[in-house]
Amino acid sequence: METKICINDATFKMDNKSLVIQRDDGFLSIGSPTIGSGVKTVKSIINFGAKYDEDSPLNSKEEEKFLEDFINDNNVFKPAAAMMGYYDIKSSVNITIGNVTALVNADYEKNNSMNIIVIIDKKLNERTLLRLFKAVVEAKSAALWDYGVINHFSFDPLDGGMESILVACSGSDEFTAPEEVEDQFNLQKIVEKCVRDATGGALRNCGFPKSVIDFINDVGIEVEDLVEAGMELLVGVERNEEISIKLHNQILKSLEDLNVVSFIIAGIRLEEDYEKHRVKGVNVDDDPAYLYSDEIMGMAVANQIAGTKAIFNFKRYDEAKPGVIGNLGPVLDDIFAGLVSGCMSKIFED
Repeated sequence: METKICINDATFKMDNKSLVIQRDDGFLSIGSPTIGSGVKTVKSIINFGAKYDEDSPLNSKEEEKFLEDFINDNNVFKPAAAMMGYYDIKSSVNITIGNVTALVNADYEKNNSMNIIVIIDKKLNERTLLRLFKAVVEAKSAALWDYGVINHFSFDPLDGGMESILVACSGSDEFTAPEEVEDQFNLQKIVEKCVRDATGGALRNCGFPKSVIDFINDVGIEVEDLVEAGMELLVGVERNEEISIKLHNQILKSLEDLNVVSFIIAGIRLEEDYEKHRVKGVNVDDDPAYLYSDEIMGMAVANQIAGTKAIFNFKRYDEAKPGVIGNLGPVLDDIFAGLVSGCMSKIFED
C-alpha cells in the first residue's frame, strides 16, 4: 500500500500488524478509537490489525489494555489515539487527494470489522472537524450501499462489529473567516470522495461486490438446500446421487443466466421492501390471495430455464413448498420454487 500521507512532517510506520502515524506538533482529532476518543490533541495515531479468534474475541477492556501495552512497549509518542480491527493491516487502502488522506481497513468475510482514519493537512476548528466526521460516516455508509453490503438479510449496521472512525487535522484554528466557508465546503467534498473510494477499495479486498450465490446465502439459502427441496418432489424415477449431482450442477448453470439472476435479485429486493413496509398502503405479511405478481415472477424463472413444461412443474413446487422454500416470504418462495422446478424440468429433458 501507499506509505505516504498528506502531511509531510508526519512519520508513517507500518509493519505486519500495526500502522503508526506520528507528528511532533501533533494532531487535533475527533472520533471513536478505543484510546483517545472524543475531541483530543494527540501526537500519534495507531491502527493495529489483530487475528480474529471466533472462540475468544477480545472484549473492549482487553482491547484497551492490549493497545496501552503496545503504546508503552513501542516508544510511541504520547498522547496517542489507538484502534484495533480484525484484518491484515497491509490490506489498508490509502487514497490521497490534495491535503486529505483516507486510510481504510476492513474484513467483511469473517466479521464486520472496519476502521477509517482521515488525515487533513489544514488547521481546523472543532466545529468544522465535527462536520467532517459526520461526512466520513455518511461517505462510509454510501460505499456500503454501493457494494451491496447493507441489506437487512445480511447486515444490520446497528449490530456492527469492530469499528472506529478517526478524523485528524494538523492543528487547531478557532477563527474561521467568511471566505473560508466555501473552502470548507470543498474540503468536505474531498473528504467524502476519499473515504468513499477508500472504503470501496477495502470492500473489494473483502470480495465485494457479491455474487448472486452470496445474495442467495444472505437470505438463508444454500445451493444444497435447493437441491434437497427439488429432490423432495421427485416422481417417476428412483432418487439417487446421480440426479442430485445433475440438479446441483443445473442450479449453478442457471445462476449464470442474466435473466434468472435478474429475477432473483429483484425478488430479494422486493421481499426486503415488503418486509420493512417501505411502500405506503402495501402490506403482504399474510400473503394475500390477490398478490399474484410473485407467482408470475416464479413462473418466469421456471420458463426461462426449461420452457413451458417447467411452468406446470412450478405449480407443484409452489403449492407443496418443499424444504427451505416453505420457510421463505411471499415473494421468495415463488422465486425459488421457479428456480428449482425449472432446473428439475431441465435435467429430465432428454
